[in-house]
Amino acid sequence: GFAVLMFVKFSSTDPAFTPTTINATVQAIEQIMKRFEVMKVKTIGSTVMLVSGIDDPRTRQEQLSGVIDAAMMVRAVVMPEMKIPNLWCRIGIHCGPCFGAVIGGNGAIFDLFGDTVNTASRMTSTAPEDAIQLSSSANALILPRLREYVHAAGEPVVMKGKGAMEVYHVDNTIPIDHLPDLGL
Repeated sequence: GFAVLMFVKFSSTDPAFTPTTINATVQAIEQIMKRFEVMKVKTIGSTVMLVSGIDDPRTRQEQLSGVIDAAMMVRAVVMPEMKIPNLWCRIGIHCGPCFGAVIGGNGAIFDLFGDTVNTASRMTSTAPEDAIQLSSSANALILPRLREYVHAAGEPVVMKGKGAMEVYHVDNTIPIDHLPDLGL
């Protein structure tokens, strides 16, 4: 079925970036995702894979809006709250068809598969530091209330296995009062 996928990659070169601070950051991200009905699929190192749209009665636009709102909260609230010097994040969002399955016998885990997953991952790996980068398919579903905050990044970005793709960025200037208070 259709899903909105987001990867959040965060890192720091500071010695304060330890397994304890990675765990605290992931937990803060999880708290935000619950508020916006976005499900964490898994954590791979300091990258979190998230999805909206699996068994979700909301429209595709509403699912995407929740993912973008959550991404803005991660960038605007979680990263500064962690108080880790030089902490940055890259966030990539793409939407389209994918499927989920439980894989394996011992230690079986749920995972998502399909080109949508790969493209969302590429959106993250090619995003500038502290950017929220959207694919053209995600940009096409933007709700009017968010449209003024999203702009084309300029030249197409070359992505491994994909070639050149148009990408869009969510402004850093989005007013924080645009988003609900999470009490972090």
